[in-house]
Amino acid sequence: MRKVPEQLVAKQETQRQKTTNLVLRAIHDLKNEGYSIKIKDLMETTGLSRSVFAKPHIRKLLNDNGIGYAKAEPSVPVPPVSRKQSQIANLKEKLAKKDEYIKKLVEENSALKQECELLRGRLFLLMQRHSME
Repeated sequence: MRKVPEQLVAKQETQRQKTTNLVLRAIHDLKNEGYSIKIKDLMETTGLSRSVFAKPHIRKLLNDNGIGYAKAEPSVPVPPVSRKQSQIANLKEKLAKKDEYIKKLVEENSALKQECELLRGRLFLLMQRHSME
């Protein structure tokens, strides 16, 4: 098994320290400004990608500060019942719109059928006149 070069290990460790310091500074700045800190806010402040916040050393840092992944429960849990109820309400609203649209199409269809019948009658009369001449 190959051994990882010491220079590479040292470089990785310094990069980890830089990232950790950057995230810590951003956390303190956001806390001082009174923000409710989320990973999205940290991404904007630090310029780091979301994947960085999934790394073990950053995750531990977030966990220690009670941010993001570390929270056991969301601060404002949305009960699943209310989600279902809002979905049902949205679906009922869509259904009502579709029913109204269908009703409009049925009325339009019957009007067109009546007009077609009248035109057939006129055509029949014109055909009779033409055959008599």
